[in-house]
Amino acid sequence: MTAAELSVKEAGQKKSLYFKDPYMDLMFLHTLTLHGFKGSELGECYLAAAQIREEDLETYKLAWNSLAENVEAIARDAEAKGHRISARQSYLRAVTYLRNAAMALRPSDPRYRPTIEKSRALFRKFAALSSPAIEVVAIPYEGQSLPGYFLRPDINGQRRPTIVIGDNTSEELYYWVGPPALERGYNALLVDLPGIGLNHFNGIDWRADTEVPVKAVIDYLCSRSDVDSERIAVYGGGEGGGYIMTRAVAHEHRIAACVVDPLVCDMEPIAPLFMAKMFPASGNTESLGAISGEILKLIWGFTGPEAIKAMKADTSQITCPMLCLNETGDASELVRQARSVVADSSNKMSSLRLFTLEDATSSYRQLDNFGLKHRAMFDWLDEVFSRELAP
Repeated sequence: MTAAELSVKEAGQKKSLYFKDPYMDLMFLHTLTLHGFKGSELGECYLAAAQIREEDLETYKLAWNSLAENVEAIARDAEAKGHRISARQSYLRAVTYLRNAAMALRPSDPRYRPTIEKSRALFRKFAALSSPAIEVVAIPYEGQSLPGYFLRPDINGQRRPTIVIGDNTSEELYYWVGPPALERGYNALLVDLPGIGLNHFNGIDWRADTEVPVKAVIDYLCSRSDVDSERIAVYGGGEGGGYIMTRAVAHEHRIAACVVDPLVCDMEPIAPLFMAKMFPASGNTESLGAISGEILKLIWGFTGPEAIKAMKADTSQITCPMLCLNETGDASELVRQARSVVADSSNKMSSLRLFTLEDATSSYRQLDNFGLKHRAMFDWLDEVFSRELAP
């Protein structure tokens, strides 16, 4: 074995970054990754981590919540003194740290909803201070509305391609498509689809026929003069997001391109594999993984066997090109579904990208290399939309 081969093999061996608990360590890695988008500071993250005792989840909540409060105070002081950039960046970091605290709270915990609401309020301060300002939107949906944010590279009103994401709270989704979309001349719409964010508390629950709320989103985009309705793309991340958008594009043919990381057209064999991998049973129902698993069950509809069984998509009805992102660590069933859909696609632009250790990622959904994810998806979208898009 060569030295290069040995280094790649060693890189693939899972080692703790900071915490012994695998899920807590993964979330810490995710928090550090957001440093590249001004969503965290390394020193602040390690300061919080040093205050956490893994066997006592209350210390986890307290550490991140205290850090969020301190950083919010920095933001308020900077804003009061007219330092808009410092204020904007600090508000965004406070959102990140509050997200971490919320992940350790069950949805039934009376602190959960106020924490999400506070995170949303801070993000809206960040949005107002952004340049151009991020637009707070409410998308009409069955007599109510889905909250979200519309991001534009500028305010000249130019009709631009737009990418939609809606598989987690909108404030979290900013990092997954926001900055890379704007840099490449795309609009981005971040939206809380049914069951996600605070929607559950407002009676807007998850539904397996995801094409219904996604249709409402596309209707909204097509009503905007700054959206090129011929170049609307969607992105679905994680197994829940992969299903949401795979199902949606099988019905909503105004969508011009779809990126899924990973593709899921039949959730029944996938959900138990995903839950076992991400939240392995340890007997500790008070672990961060166990509690986060309850949140994901709510926002992705993993509420029981019958609900999961209903999550199927007829991929023969998909007409737009699909980019399926997978990793060598994915379950074979995930890769099989993606390969099958790409092989059967009538669109020659459909493609499967299988990330390996040589791509410098060994974490769930490229949490350790967002730049790799963004290059893969936006370079492909540029090609699908037939021209390079200037910033």
